Amino acid sequence: MTRECNDDFTKLKGYILDYRISYNLDNNSYMVSAKRMHKVYFSLVNWHAEYQHQIDFFSKKYTNNKDILLRVSEAISDIGSSNFNWLNGSYKASRVMLRSSIENFVRAISSIDDEVQLTEKNVYKLFDRAHGSNIFNSSVHVNKLYKELHHRYKELCEDTHTASYKNMDKVTSLVDYPKYVEEKSITTENIFIIIAKNILVILCLIFNDLYHKMHHRNRENIINSVQSNYKPLILFSNLCN
Repeated sequence: MTRECNDDFTKLKGYILDYRISYNLDNNSYMVSAKRMHKVYFSLVNWHAEYQHQIDFFSKKYTNNKDILLRVSEAISDIGSSNFNWLNGSYKASRVMLRSSIENFVRAISSIDDEVQLTEKNVYKLFDRAHGSNIFNSSVHVNKLYKELHHRYKELCEDTHTASYKNMDKVTSLVDYPKYVEEKSITTENIFIIIAKNILVILCLIFNDLYHKMHHRNRENIINSVQSNYKPLILFSNLCN
């Protein structure tokens, strides 16, 4: 290393030692957004915990393909990474992880009907095949939620490809982080909640028998984040089968 590089690394170590985001807790807007995002992510984590606990049932009832099982988990992990990036002021990275979550989710769920989806490299073909899949057309509600996810995915592609000036974070140095920017925060929060809720509802509708096998506290924690118009479909569809 050159002397300048060593000096800069020393500054980096100092930055890491001083790194903190606790002062964001004094900002009411940050707290409101963080609480809303935590609520829906907490519901997803509860679903995933039960999914892991009931994996034998899931494998017998729906699919035992390990690649699909892992990718379902990865989709939820991506949402967790998105939340982490948001908390630290990395809004573009947060949205990129949401895009990854949608792609992993669509790939995993549509592969239950069509395992070709697991290896499909063309994302346009991936979504086209998913659009025609039995599982994403299992009800008008699931299909509507899938189409909304696809719409959001196309929006998020603009961030990945930096389609315009608005898709740039415009960071100039490490001292820009952690940095709360209210406008970007709220924009990212809104799309985070839409995507996380849509994924949660699709999981509960498609795997409704799994939902009804869960511990009653986990079912309550999950349904707590579901939009009111979908709650009866999740709570009572099992009784109608």
